[in-house]
Amino acid sequence: MTGSDGASGNGHAAAAAPLASVIVPAYESATFVQDAIRSALAQTCRDIEVIVVDDGSSDGTWEAILACARSDPRVVPLRQPRRSGPSAARNLAAERARGRWLAVLDADDLFLPERLERMIAAAEAVGADLLADNLLETDFATGQPLGRRFTDAEMAHAGPVSLIEAVRRDMPGLPGRGRFGFLQPIIRRDFLRRHRLRYAEDLHVGEDFLFYFECIARGARFHLVPDAYYVYRLRAGSVSTNRAATLHLSAANRRMRRIAARLGDRELLALLRRRQQLIDFDSFALLTERGCFGAALRYAHCTSLSRLLLHARVAFGAARRRLRARLAAGAPGAPTMAPRG
Repeated sequence: MTGSDGASGNGHAAAAAPLASVIVPAYESATFVQDAIRSALAQTCRDIEVIVVDDGSSDGTWEAILACARSDPRVVPLRQPRRSGPSAARNLAAERARGRWLAVLDADDLFLPERLERMIAAAEAVGADLLADNLLETDFATGQPLGRRFTDAEMAHAGPVSLIEAVRRDMPGLPGRGRFGFLQPIIRRDFLRRHRLRYAEDLHVGEDFLFYFECIARGARFHLVPDAYYVYRLRAGSVSTNRAATLHLSAANRRMRRIAARLGDRELLALLRRRQQLIDFDSFALLTERGCFGAALRYAHCTSLSRLLLHARVAFGAARRRLRARLAAGAPGAPTMAPRG
């Protein structure tokens, strides 16, 4: 992984380490990345750096980042030579970061001005390694407020979150919208360095929850606060709302099962097996809809007659719909009228 920056490397190294490093991965974000950067620079906690990584964009994102860097020396611009994904961008920024705390800010989201000051104070008070707040959802196009992602009850938690509770709160099919993986915690940088933890660069969905799971498994104290300082702007067609994301979620859950096996936690393993079945059923349904019946079989958990019948019903239904679509489109092999001669 490589990167370059538009500021002097010697000056960056010589400056006193800031309290916090805000990490902004950006891809094809020319029209909105400056809003994210400005929201970070507007923090009441001024002792920060804002590391912005252009992940191989071609739309002017790099120029927009450089413009912010020229106007405020706290902006550290980095650039990937080709698109490597948000995890690689975050890892690159984390390697360069000097702050005591790391805070990830997606390029299409915003921080409220008091976020870092209040959250760092809360984290230091309870000795947290990770601390997350609620998310204020807004419509990206209109700015219309949409409420909070998590209920007050979901964010009211005394003490650190356990692995079992984290998984229970990120199970597929939960009522409401509050999945644990959506949280955007601030993270104590020394904890990551000590345990050599990084985001999984081969996953584009589910990497956040896998990362939090690994942190807690290594002993991280993950606390929650009920306040909401992170503005989560919902865009149509985002990766996190894409149905194809289930394939990445399946791979992430398999890694969590290996971690749980090393820990020897039978209850956690059982819960993760159940989570795997739920995720893989969605993957099976997706692949059969695409006509990839061979690939779908690796996601089939036919551990009982009822599950076998359920998978068969999904597969036959998908095959029938595909056949009807081909016939309706006049695909080769569909019945036609012989020409009169």
